[in-house]
Amino acid sequence: MRHMALLAFLSIIVFLFLLTQYFPLKYYDIIVQNCKSLDPLLVISVIKTESSFRENAESSLGAYGLMQLMPETAEWLNKKFKTNYDYKIPEDNIALGCLYLNYLMEKDGDIYKALVHYNTGPYASDEIKNDAGERYIKKVMRNYKLYKFLYRR
Repeated sequence: MRHMALLAFLSIIVFLFLLTQYFPLKYYDIIVQNCKSLDPLLVISVIKTESSFRENAESSLGAYGLMQLMPETAEWLNKKFKTNYDYKIPEDNIALGCLYLNYLMEKDGDIYKALVHYNTGPYASDEIKNDAGERYIKKVMRNYKLYKFLYRR
């Protein structure tokens, strides 16, 4: 009976280890430096959803990097916040993505609306916001719940 308990315990440890490999804390220190009032685990969940930590990820629409920023959005953020980040550099991509998420949170006052606007852009039709935005929220929040389960300190 003790062998079964030990086997069950070891299985749980291996499972949690594998989960941490699939849900890593990559770039965590950079995220903490840039997230302001956002939960760093939420930001890392956005990165997981957007690019799965592929630094050079590029969408068919031209969004780039870890946080999948459109070049126009990066340019707008640099002008608005008087920064000079290069969205093609991973650390800068995170800084710009955090600036954008923080801005959207302040503007929208709600994390769900902010995430929809982050994903679809501010000028998307209501149909796109409702369809793509809702699916996106589900993905980010699923990742966020897993990250909180694994790493909440």
